Amino acid sequence: MDDLLSFYERELNLLRHRAKAFAQRYPKIATRMQLTSGADASSDDPHVERLFESFALLGARASHRIDDDYPEFTTALADALYPHFLQPFPSCSIARFEMDASRAAQMSASIVMPRGTELYSRPVKGAKIFFRTAYDVTLSPLRLIAARFHAVAQAPRSLRLLPDASARISLTFEIQSPHASVADLKLDAARLYAQGEPLLAAALRDALSIRALQAFVEPGDSGRWVALDRVPFSAIGFAHDENLIAPPAVGHPAHSLLTEYFAFPEKFGFFDCDLRQAGRIGGRQFTLHLLLKGVGADSAFARALDPLGTEHVLLGCTPVVNLFDAAGKLGRHADAASQDAEMYPLVVDDQHAFACEIHSVDTVTQIETTPQGERSLGYRPLHTLYHGAHASHAGLYWRTHRDALAAKREPGREMTLGFVDSSLRPVPAPSAVALTLTCSNRDLPTELAPGTPDGELMLEGGTLARRIGLLHRPTQSRRFGGARGAMWRLVSMMSGNPMQLSGGAAAVRDALALHDVVRSTATVRQIDSVVDVTHQAVTAWVSSKPFASVVRGLEIRVVVDEDGFAGTGLHAFAQVLDRWLGDYAAPTAFTQLVLVSGRTGAELCRCPRRSGTSMLL
Repeated sequence: MDDLLSFYERELNLLRHRAKAFAQRYPKIATRMQLTSGADASSDDPHVERLFESFALLGARASHRIDDDYPEFTTALADALYPHFLQPFPSCSIARFEMDASRAAQMSASIVMPRGTELYSRPVKGAKIFFRTAYDVTLSPLRLIAARFHAVAQAPRSLRLLPDASARISLTFEIQSPHASVADLKLDAARLYAQGEPLLAAALRDALSIRALQAFVEPGDSGRWVALDRVPFSAIGFAHDENLIAPPAVGHPAHSLLTEYFAFPEKFGFFDCDLRQAGRIGGRQFTLHLLLKGVGADSAFARALDPLGTEHVLLGCTPVVNLFDAAGKLGRHADAASQDAEMYPLVVDDQHAFACEIHSVDTVTQIETTPQGERSLGYRPLHTLYHGAHASHAGLYWRTHRDALAAKREPGREMTLGFVDSSLRPVPAPSAVALTLTCSNRDLPTELAPGTPDGELMLEGGTLARRIGLLHRPTQSRRFGGARGAMWRLVSMMSGNPMQLSGGAAAVRDALALHDVVRSTATVRQIDSVVDVTHQAVTAWVSSKPFASVVRGLEIRVVVDEDGFAGTGLHAFAQVLDRWLGDYAAPTAFTQLVLVSGRTGAELCRCPRRSGTSMLL
């Protein structure tokens, strides 16, 4: 309705302008209608005024529909390929499982809380708030007892350091249980979260990824450093099984990744620390020394890392997303006289409808009773790519509609569902329809304030953790900004090809802005920091099975203004952009992203070659 207001005002002004001209040309008729020829061309007759307003509203709806650029097509295509653009992005936060020292001392094995574990809060305004974990969480007696940053890369004299080494980060780990070692715990990796003030957290993330040069392990306080084969830190959050929201079966998963980057960048603050070699060498207590490159002693980067302590590197953390499974039902039939006569409101909880928003409809089935017992028959969505492969039950398909105005007027009843036949004719809903939904609690999670002594979250059945707390206040839910022409720009972006890169930085900024559901000062500054984008064809000798070969690819150079990424870091942006740009080459080719400083022209980051995903026709 907010979008319609500008169209309504424009149509009403146009009608009054025409009425003024009419009154001047035909004064006798205007007198009968009590029209004035003044500046506003109003009428003293309330019925005439209502006519003006009614026709203005009708004209506004028509103009709005024209400006929507045929939404029936673009919305249907987005629903089939990238439904997350049409769905609300739920509230997110970071949860921490805090171990009790006495319990940890008795542990002889680590325990893994799998991804997708459901957590819940105490009732807020009468409704429980549910979260899902996005990563596995390992509970173990391992703890971090010291974390320090050194602006000078000091090391034992017996070691030969690489010439680029300029600074050092040291992390000291300890096994609290006297009965176990890293090998006994089968603890291959420790998952760390970079927490703290934005500048420090961003610098720490980039230090562990972009600036990491060489790693050593020191057993106990022996002063003896042993070089590791490689840097043990690897960033996570970019794999297909690490999404906050499961990506669609079709479509490029990088689009979901880009949306998550702008909606909840804290998700990418996690690192896995490989303990297989360090734990074998270090024993029950050891220190990892990480040498950094390109960090001057008096640089802003060094000043940001100077306060580094154990409160900035946390174990037992995971992103959590406000999503949960629910059973839905069809509400009362809509008004038979309306154009949506065969659309039925979806209802989850009649008593707490304000606290529940449908994120997606997962399955629609009909329960039939037969002599052999009950059987479930599934209906397929109308907007899908599998119509030809498997026919829907009874030749019916379901479709949904989300009404933004109803969401404000009557939260919990803004989504409707209806059925159509194979000719797209609306039909009444079958009897005994069962629905499986994925829902969120709208903006209710923002009422949860971190710092509760017993923790803000709980786990059904309990846990070894003494407390499950939130590190940040949960974010607000977000929605895709469907501005004029946005859906068509989205459609054009669905098929990446090198010709689109010819648009340079402007084309890339526009594509990034489409994924920016937050549209905050920080995200807009990041997008505007993309200064230039160029690409060139390259060839590379690639070792692969069954034999090595020369492969053609694209080297994509992106020039950025580093100041725009202060407080967020460059590494996560580079990794997300790298995966998205993989759609610009065929599977038999590759892309390679190179991030370049707009200030100095120096190479900031060179990503590994990535196999393309774009299919050739």
